[in-house]
Amino acid sequence: MSIRNIATQRGTQPGASWFFRSSLTAEMRIRLFCFPCAGYGAAMYRSWQSQAPSWLEIVPVQPPGRANRLREPALDSFPELVQSILPEFSTLLDRPYAFFGHSMGSVFASELAAEVVRREMRSPLHLFLSARQPPNLPSPVGPLSHLDDMAFVEEVNKRYGGIPREIIEAPEVLEMLLPTLKADIRTLEKIECTAPKPLPISISALGGKSDRLVPENLLAGWESWTETDFRLQLFEGGHFYLDEQRSALILHIQDVLEAKSRAIIPTQNL
Repeated sequence: MSIRNIATQRGTQPGASWFFRSSLTAEMRIRLFCFPCAGYGAAMYRSWQSQAPSWLEIVPVQPPGRANRLREPALDSFPELVQSILPEFSTLLDRPYAFFGHSMGSVFASELAAEVVRREMRSPLHLFLSARQPPNLPSPVGPLSHLDDMAFVEEVNKRYGGIPREIIEAPEVLEMLLPTLKADIRTLEKIECTAPKPLPISISALGGKSDRLVPENLLAGWESWTETDFRLQLFEGGHFYLDEQRSALILHIQDVLEAKSRAIIPTQNL
């Protein structure tokens, strides 16, 4: 995301959609809702829309407080996020779907799935939960949302390497983005050590082999969140392995969803 793009989006109006959708085609039989990590938005998954198979609609999620929703205050709890996204989300359940979430996005996806099940709405075919331990397990690192701005930025980059240098060196842009990033981190800190919510939905826990923050044993904790099938899949790379391993990751998602969908969609349509 460039500095110019962030700055020019500052004046957009509140109330924008939660979802960045491409044109729907007759071939698209399954939706994959993609939830971003802390501080990021739908742009994180825009390139997936051109790489996915023709039968899969990629639907990037755009929470408040970023990009075209920059003027909306970021929400800092998962109950608020779930209740806010539900009205629009509930209009998109006319076909089978799945969730993919990376880091904070994996917790958002799991919490929304739990609410969908509680309300007896149409459930996801599968959850792909990436680079984050489940909320019932404590983070291996301490809280950081209480830090002053510069200490916060330094610690975020030390842990995740997630703030581009061009943004750190542009104080006016950093000032715009920090409230949302801090709100996202508070959201994660609030939910730590809550009880697991076993779901009647199969789960894939995904991660990078060299991710020091979320090693294999923490990813494996998602098994307690499913009452059905669980798998753990590791890729080469660290916390942002999905940038370098995008093609392999999308292929993995495709294979899982093809297998899941055979019972409900004729194979020839995929």
